[in-house]
Amino acid sequence: MHPKNQNQHRVSQTYLKQFGYNHNDDWKVSVYRVGHPSTENLSISEFTADFNIFDAPFGDMEFRRNFEIQCGKIENFYPVIISNLQNQKQLTSKNIEVLCHFIASLLARSIPFTDFIQMILRNEQACNRFIEEISMFSENKEVLQTTLNLLPVDLQLNTILGSITAHLVEVLRNFSFLVLEKPTDIAWMTTDNPVVLDKKENFEWLISPDTEIYLPLSGDFCLFGFHHGANDKTNPIRNLRENKINKTRCAV
Repeated sequence: MHPKNQNQHRVSQTYLKQFGYNHNDDWKVSVYRVGHPSTENLSISEFTADFNIFDAPFGDMEFRRNFEIQCGKIENFYPVIISNLQNQKQLTSKNIEVLCHFIASLLARSIPFTDFIQMILRNEQACNRFIEEISMFSENKEVLQTTLNLLPVDLQLNTILGSITAHLVEVLRNFSFLVLEKPTDIAWMTTDNPVVLDKKENFEWLISPDTEIYLPLSGDFCLFGFHHGANDKTNPIRNLRENKINKTRCAV
């Protein structure tokens, strides 16, 4: 049974625990808000949470919650990735597959990304190009087009979140990854928009081959992703060992 109202998180609670602490069985994170004079300690269960923000606008409750359910399944594998890095000092092929799904789900839940998609959906020309892009690896272009034509614009995003995420996963599978160890005693930090996409001035696609990706995985590790077909290959991080933990001398 699915409750009518569910607290859904833009940033995974499982992920945030890697940057938080347990206080009397309540996991917390220290949060700094831009413009505020000091940090505040917030419960992870409340951070970036809101009711039903990813529910589809129609169907039974299981269908409405499908996006959230699938995200939860991916998050269950996240502690295994961190454990593997701590013990084996490398990423396995399964770890990378999970990370492709995890990065895609974080992007699809972040406010900057969803605001950008909402802007696209409100522009007919941009929307048509967007549909072409997210159906590139599938055969659901006509279904997507029909769905968007039938729905008012304020209901469109949540209806196609799964299709957007699936497309991002396919794109990320073409990227290579490596891990950066924290520099000296300075831990990696994260934000409420944890995936950083350095697009290198290429805004033609959601994620182009020129994009370089950063994702803090925990206080100890930061993921770096890149495409071997990029035009700009000057970033020295690209030359480090793929799928391995690499030492850093200073913060990136």
